[in-house]
Amino acid sequence: MNVPGSLPALASVVFIRITEFARRPVAEQARLRAQLESALAVALIRIPAQLRIILDAPDGMAIAVLGNPAAALDIAQRCMSASAAGVSMAVAVNHGAIRLASDDSGHEGLIGDAVGTAAAIAHFAGPARLFVSRSFREALAASSPARAISIRPAGIFTDANVRTHELFAPDPTAALRRRKILAAVGAAVLICIFAALVYFHDAIRRELRAGQPAMLAFNIYPDGDIFVDGVARGKSPPLAILHLEPGVHTIELKRKGEIPFRTSADLQAGRTTTVEYAFTPGDGRSLLRRLRDWVLR
Repeated sequence: MNVPGSLPALASVVFIRITEFARRPVAEQARLRAQLESALAVALIRIPAQLRIILDAPDGMAIAVLGNPAAALDIAQRCMSASAAGVSMAVAVNHGAIRLASDDSGHEGLIGDAVGTAAAIAHFAGPARLFVSRSFREALAASSPARAISIRPAGIFTDANVRTHELFAPDPTAALRRRKILAAVGAAVLICIFAALVYFHDAIRRELRAGQPAMLAFNIYPDGDIFVDGVARGKSPPLAILHLEPGVHTIELKRKGEIPFRTSADLQAGRTTTVEYAFTPGDGRSLLRRLRDWVLR
């Protein structure tokens, strides 16, 4: 990360403090630092090296991230998971000016309000707590508004120099609420789409089948002559199906010695309508034959 020594730059500083560090034995301090460094190495995998500076602190570490408040918040939240691995820590994030500076020995370090304020508010956060400053929340809202929504007020605190700090903390239930809202919106959209498909089903089907012929199928027993709109179209069987223009058609079935059957059908494009009729119901004799047999008895 290139931060000119003579010019300040805006950065988000993540300050990680191991709680009760000074009271622990030296061996335990070394173990906790090693665990913190391991957790931090995992948290920094996605952050390019040129965009960050890592600094040692007396009771923890600080990371300055240039130009990406959301990445700084990600680092802080990933480091918080190290508490489950036995490292009790408090984490703070601040946004402000930083500048590279050298001490009398020629070692470079960071100075600026962003670092000092982050270290101060880290002392307000108890074990497994994450606090962010108002300046950081405003920077996050400017670059990632959706992330800033989940940052809630945590109170006003006063440090050892009698400076007050308005602090905020991520709401752990905000992500769950967003997921529930998104799920509800998605379900509502699907219901609306389904309702529209049901409501416009016939219109959609007619549109998809526009230009296709209507089909008229026959199942006649034993057989009969087919007339459509007064025009002879053949005998069924063998005639099984006709392709016609969609619309209302008059169908007439005739067979010698039988009473004709007439009906009408509203044929739909791309659909098949079947006409079924039996000329010899019951004992198989035609109506005229049955009347003749009754008279001759």
